Amino acid sequence: MPVRAKRVLTTAIAAGVALALVACAGGASDTGSSSGTGGELRIAMSAGNIPFPATPPNEGYEGNRFVGNNIYDGLTRFNLEQDEELPSPQPSLAESWDISEDLKTWTFHLRDDVKFQDGTAFNADAVIFAFERMRNPDFEYYDVGSAGRGAASFRYFESYEKTDDSTVVIHTTQPYAWLHWDLTTVYFPSPTVVMAVGNEAYNQNATGTGPFRMTKYVDGQVMELTRNDDYWGNVAKLDKITLYPQPEAASRLSMLQSGEVNWAEVPSPDSVAQLEADGFQVELGEYPHGIMPRFNMFREPFADNLELRQALNYALDREGTAALINDVGYPATQYVYDGNPSFVEDNPGYSYDEDKAKELLAEAGYEPGDLSLTMAYPTGGSGNMYPDVMMQKMQADFKAIGVTLELMPLEWNTIISIGLDGLEADQWSDIDILWASPAAGMLPTVFSASFFCTRPGGLPNAAGLCDENIDAALGAAPTEVDEDAQYAHIQDAMDIAIDQAYFLFWMHDLNLRVLAPEVEGYVQAKSWWVDFTTISVTD
Repeated sequence: MPVRAKRVLTTAIAAGVALALVACAGGASDTGSSSGTGGELRIAMSAGNIPFPATPPNEGYEGNRFVGNNIYDGLTRFNLEQDEELPSPQPSLAESWDISEDLKTWTFHLRDDVKFQDGTAFNADAVIFAFERMRNPDFEYYDVGSAGRGAASFRYFESYEKTDDSTVVIHTTQPYAWLHWDLTTVYFPSPTVVMAVGNEAYNQNATGTGPFRMTKYVDGQVMELTRNDDYWGNVAKLDKITLYPQPEAASRLSMLQSGEVNWAEVPSPDSVAQLEADGFQVELGEYPHGIMPRFNMFREPFADNLELRQALNYALDREGTAALINDVGYPATQYVYDGNPSFVEDNPGYSYDEDKAKELLAEAGYEPGDLSLTMAYPTGGSGNMYPDVMMQKMQADFKAIGVTLELMPLEWNTIISIGLDGLEADQWSDIDILWASPAAGMLPTVFSASFFCTRPGGLPNAAGLCDENIDAALGAAPTEVDEDAQYAHIQDAMDIAIDQAYFLFWMHDLNLRVLAPEVEGYVQAKSWWVDFTTISVTD
């Protein structure tokens, strides 16, 4: 990928017009002027770069976790203050909503006490502005990058309108019971700032309604988020969050042990015992995330060859992979973990069986040594666990049944680009298997991008997966009012995907992160997201 020029991006609302707005509003306080005592949380991220503070950010779900959900709010939010249940949408910028009997009209009643961090009011006009910026190519402030990253959230939008300053109505293209899930990551930038600085400069001046304000941004190096003392919700305890991109696990570990950071995402798994002995808080927990590589179904050898897809699933020594990463992940028999509402109870899925793998390989038409495959995978990045050591194990597992696996290491953002372009694109058509690290089962809507025949905009499924029975099951789920009925349809789709071996069902993640002893108030929710407002750092 091309190397981006380094940019030094300073305080949010850096442009003169926006600064004047802050001064007039008397809103957010200057950096360091808060009387808070919550300390500074310094985080070593697994991302290769600081996420752009766009709406939504880049760098995958890590961008949402650390940047999006701190600078911004959605109309809805997850209840991340608990760790017992899968978090579900709760009121946020919308204090309530009504749904029509036919599930096609949603009326959102907005809070009337919310201001953007530049002191301007959040209202229905701001909601419509954000929607237009994402949905309408003819809108003066349409942002093509944000529109692409956020397209899935708008899949079922038909139209929307303001009925008064505190009410917005959204009409969907079909009966759709999951709009409040989609809206958790539709973030709202200050229209005043966007109009003052334009889309080109917006990231340097990112301004939301969230619990933290961006007060420093050096591309590739650091971002500082300072507490928003005028936040409409629960004001954060922390004075500041400082983010450092560190794609190498060893680097994250080193920064933690040296005291440069007091929070490290997925440090080296071999260090867990020593970190615990040294008094660090090692956090592990079941949550919706797995490593589920995708077959290129646009062509041979995987199109119309169920036996081959099954053979490779049985070839995976998942227990051996878990042992290599010190059991900070565990074997996956299907797409979601046991206990997730989308889990199929009566389908055993896949386990390690080398003999069966060899038998199925022969049924697929291949003798040992006949087949060579290329797999693209990231060297690091958000939610990718430990790809290098895991890929070497997969390579060995496939070799044991006579299949050669050529490894294609790429930057994480390139993997994301492949997912957007699709494996049918000429530049990626030589890839047989593509690494995927989905938030498997975090939201009922999360399956659509990977499982539907078409993506938003009419594009084919990125890996060429197209099963009319899966489309029918997933399409029926959000037309149901009853939640159990919704998940019954999703389970039907998962059942088909397992039987047809549409993925390499490989590993579930245990969300390893390590905190210094002085970090308090952290809740390990069953989610990619974290509620940073509850956290503090003691002296």
